[in-house]
This record gives sequence, structure tokens and C-alpha cells, in this order.
Amino acid sequence: MRPTLELPDPLDPLRRRIALWLLALGALAASVALWASSRVRLDPVDRLFLPLMAPGFLGLALALWRSPRTASWALPAAHGLVALYLLSTLGYQLLLDPNPMGLSPAAFWVPFVFFSGFLFFQARRAVRLALLYLLALLLLAFLGGLKNPFLPAHLNALVQFFGSNLAYLGLLYLLVRVREGYVEARRDAHTDFLTGLRNRRYLEQALERELFRVRRYGRPLSLVVLDLDGFKGVNDAYGHEAGDRVLKAVAATLEAHVRQSDRVVRLGGEEFAVLLPETSLAQALGLAQRLRQAVATLRVPPVERLSASFGVAQARPEDSSLSLLKRADEAMYRAKRRGKNRVEAG
Repeated sequence: MRPTLELPDPLDPLRRRIALWLLALGALAASVALWASSRVRLDPVDRLFLPLMAPGFLGLALALWRSPRTASWALPAAHGLVALYLLSTLGYQLLLDPNPMGLSPAAFWVPFVFFSGFLFFQARRAVRLALLYLLALLLLAFLGGLKNPFLPAHLNALVQFFGSNLAYLGLLYLLVRVREGYVEARRDAHTDFLTGLRNRRYLEQALERELFRVRRYGRPLSLVVLDLDGFKGVNDAYGHEAGDRVLKAVAATLEAHVRQSDRVVRLGGEEFAVLLPETSLAQALGLAQRLRQAVATLRVPPVERLSASFGVAQARPEDSSLSLLKRADEAMYRAKRRGKNRVEAG
């Protein structure tokens, strides 16, 4: 939703770096395992997966490094490949070739599937995937026990294996909930509680990112600032409850008339802004006129009439977030002085 303007997750760069390192190490580990295993008898699972995993992980790492935005599929693909390999290895051992020592070394890598799931997927999806994976392992253990009754060493290893993995899942879920609480608090800090729009703090950060794109790529960016005319009279005549309804209605009207890539912001009080990436001054002026007309036709009983004054400014390469906002704000006040319910360019 509105990808160019949403606040970035601060963990995204770290998550990408970790993923690149893990994929590179995975390719190296698979290559070493394939070389070492070639000197002994390869089991069918290694014979199938190791030749795929070595170049596969390397290819996924290169795709993620070169195109991090369009190669979002790389992480689920790597996660699924590792999960399938471990499931196949443990299934082969439990059903076809029991290890007299208990569980094969592949069992030590199962928690990695849980950790990578919680690192790269949303919490609910990661929990569902982890539980499904654990249930699949339980089913394999049950079928293996029916085919070949477990020795005490096998049974002890299985009990510790499933108990420890349930503990991992509980701790991971707790950590992810803490992280989601942080993300939610961060989102609330950039959201206006009355209208649900983003607030001024968000606009300042979004402007910095969009102005960087203006300077680097020469792309157009415009900002619209609007202020409701005579809003103090609405509060004085009808009360703050009616005023709040007006603000919510105006916010909904503005959002209904902008593109998905735009962002409507409440600056405070009765003042709003609309951030318009990839929009020239002429296009922004046209949109401001449409927004002015939409506000003028809005009816929020008992308020009989609404109007707003608009200021529009297009970003210049030398602009800062404050200077662009100041030019749009000055244009809006010029519209107020020239009779209100009008649009001025800054």
C-alpha cells in the first residue's frame, strides 16, 4: 500500500544483509558437503538436494543482491528449499534408514527453519508454517515408530528434539510479539488519532526521502497544503464534536480523490497536506482545484457550508523539507488573503 511513501521497516536493511550472508554460507556449506560426501556413499536425499542447493543458494543470493525489491521471492524460496531438504533427510532416516545413534545431524538444523521463518515472514504466517512443519515431523516420527519400534536412544532423542523445538517456537513468538509492538508504536507515533491520516512527523520524514529522489533522479514532486476556511466558527457555533466530524469527513474526501501513490497528511488543527510524487506543478494545481470543489460540495450537518484555501508548490533540487513546506504554506495564506476558497501556486 503506497510503497514510495510508507515508513520503511528499520530492520529491512539488516534483514537483507543477514539473508545475503546466510545464502552465501549456505552455498558454501552445500558445496563442501557435496565434496565431502562424494568420498563416501551418498544417501538418496543428499544425492538429490546437494547438487541443487549449492548453485541454488548462490543464485538466490545474487538475485537478492542485484534486485532487492523485485527479488522478494528469493527468501521464501530459500526457506522452502532448506525446510524440504531437512524434512526429506529426517523422513529418510526415520522411515528407511534409522540411525543407531538416535537422530541424524540434520536434526540440529531444524530450529533454523523456525528462526528464518520468523525473521523473513510475518508472525502469524511464520507460526502457521512452523506448526505445520513440526506436525509433519511428528507424523514422520509416528510412522517411523510403527515401522521400526524405537530403541531407548531413539526415543530419548525424539523427546528432547520435539521438546526443545516447542521451546524455540515459544521464545521466538514472544520476541516477534515484542517487535510487532515496537512497529505498532512507531506507526502510532506517525498517525493522527482523530482522522487516521499520517501526521506532520511522518510528512517530514517522507519529504526527506522524496526530495532525495528529486535530487538524484530529477523526478517531479509537488506538495499541496490546505486549510479549512472559518473552521473556528464551526467549533464556536456547533461544538467540537461537530468540528471533529467535519475533520474526519474532509480527511475521507481528500483520500478518495488522490492516487494510491499519494499521501494525505493532517498537519494539525484544520490544516492538511497532500504529498504528490511524480507530479508536476500543473498536475498538482489541477488536483488542488478538484479537491477544492470536493470540499465545497461536502455536507456535514449541521454545518451548512465548507470551503478550503489551497497552496501548491513543486519541489526544486535545492529544496529542503522545510523550504518546500514553507512555500506551499505561503501560497495557502495568499489564497486566504485573496478571498479564500481558491488555489494559489508557490
